[in-house]
Amino acid sequence: MRYFAILALSGLVWASASAAEQARAMDAGSGSETAPSVAINDVPTKVVESTCPVVSFADVFADPDNIRLNYCYLRQKVDGGELKAALPVVERLLLLEPHQEQVRVLYASLLYHNDMMSDAKREFTGVDRVRLPQNNQTLVIDYLRKIDELDKRLNQSLDFSLGGHFDDNRNAAPEGDTILFYGFEFPYKIEKVDDYGTQGTARYDIAYKFGQYRSHRLLGSLEYARDNQAYYDNEDFASLNSSAGARFDLGGSDLTTLGYYSFHRLNGNSFLRSVGSQLSLSHSWYLREQKLTYRTIASSGWFSDTYMNSDASQNAEMNSGDRVYARLYGSVTFNSSQQLSLGLNYTNKNTDAPDTTDYEYDAWSASIGHLWMFGAGHSLSSYVSGGRTSYKGSAESVTGDPRKVRLDTPVRVSITLESPIAWFVDAMAIGAGSKTAANLPGFKNFTLALSGEYLSNHSNIPNYDYNNVRWQALLRKRFEF
Repeated sequence: MRYFAILALSGLVWASASAAEQARAMDAGSGSETAPSVAINDVPTKVVESTCPVVSFADVFADPDNIRLNYCYLRQKVDGGELKAALPVVERLLLLEPHQEQVRVLYASLLYHNDMMSDAKREFTGVDRVRLPQNNQTLVIDYLRKIDELDKRLNQSLDFSLGGHFDDNRNAAPEGDTILFYGFEFPYKIEKVDDYGTQGTARYDIAYKFGQYRSHRLLGSLEYARDNQAYYDNEDFASLNSSAGARFDLGGSDLTTLGYYSFHRLNGNSFLRSVGSQLSLSHSWYLREQKLTYRTIASSGWFSDTYMNSDASQNAEMNSGDRVYARLYGSVTFNSSQQLSLGLNYTNKNTDAPDTTDYEYDAWSASIGHLWMFGAGHSLSSYVSGGRTSYKGSAESVTGDPRKVRLDTPVRVSITLESPIAWFVDAMAIGAGSKTAANLPGFKNFTLALSGEYLSNHSNIPNYDYNNVRWQALLRKRFEF
């Protein structure tokens, strides 16, 4: 039973990474899924009063050369999210004040948010040559950097993580004082064995944009992970995971298809080979008045798992077979810093072994998560999941009747705090001069993640009723090119 617990316990390696992944997803989607950041507040304040009257198009049409009226109408359009309607207003202002560079910055930012990248780059490049206030200069440089990133067809990244973990019940010892053996209860207490270990991952991701509007992408990834135990050396785990596919922009929705291949080793021996595919459909939309971003994802996949026997897992191949799953996920992002997510999952597992049902199951689960990005690169992620796993049979050596259905109710609670290494360096006053460590080479995308997880698996068979607490610390570094 224990080698299946290996797969369950190792799940925190991937679960603890969710905070960073969600944070990157929120940041990556900020251009199209959150409130537009337009330079409206940088227009000349001498012509914009703190309180503007409600202005209609008829008012502007009746007095088109009134600069204050045009500015108020412009602010009204931008605040309402009507960015396309704001463009001709700015163009009119440029005719009235052709040498007003701050208005030109606003014009360029509106072009950017209307996906007119070549025009926006031309305008930003033009105003970058003149002397601007510091806040506008920083804004222009940031926009030019974003445009260059969007112009890139090929995007690649490398992620590395290294850390350690501690489990207080690595051997998945039952909570009770009795166990079943061929259907008979015996008073036998299995003591919990705690263990600690080290783990590391290296991951490479590649995305290539194609299509007339560069909205579709070819995707690929390759990842190597390793987990070494201090006491249970026979549970040292290594895996190689790869995926390849494409993401298609359907105009507000994304259709993603991926193929997977993974190979796992247990204690240096071949343990599991898995191939499969996944299809997912996602859609995002932004409610301007409420300043909320909604995202939904529906996905399903199929995998063929081939287990291999070894000294550490002599009956592993009995678990070989097909596995299918379906997942429905939804999230809402508010205040551009907090995200609440809900998920529903279903998994069906069948085995190839004849007359063996104790490894076949149907699993249902629901989850809720919360991500809080509270500034300066810090984030706090919490996650709760619970479900029901119904095995179609049970081990005869345990229950005495292989037809007896095993019912498990796993509950998992985890929390992850992630902070930039630069923050710790600055806190210890190691920064160079007036520079913060975040501005020094090597500190970008370099973080420390601290995680805690409680796993409780309740079962109608006492042998499988256990709890485990896991603590984990990971250093993470990401390179983008």
